[in-house]
Amino acid sequence: MKKNMYGVIIALLPALAASLWFFGIGALIVTVTSILACVLFEHLIQKYLLKQPSTIMDGSAAVTGLLLAFNLPTNIPIGLIIIGAAVAIGIGKMSFGGLGQNPFNPALVEGSFY
Repeated sequence: MKKNMYGVIIALLPALAASLWFFGIGALIVTVTSILACVLFEHLIQKYLLKQPSTIMDGSAAVTGLLLAFNLPTNIPIGLIIIGAAVAIGIGKMSFGGLGQNPFNPALVEGSFY
């Protein structure tokens, strides 16, 4: 699974480059914030709520963060990005059991939130 997730990240790099080209620093801020928040929330939920070892190195939280960033405008407040990451990871992914257990893409759960 880890290999697949990093392959997805590599496949999304051209889209990230295009978003940086067209939208500039705002796209970079949204992307970095989203990825960091998703990785952090997955780690915190697994460590403190589920009492499981952290699986942030498998890349799935980073993919969720990247896809979440692609669905957000570049002028969105950082607080809303963090809330969206919490919703995507907490409700969209971890509430169903984690990687492979969720019935839909966690990054798109936040779409109904906004």
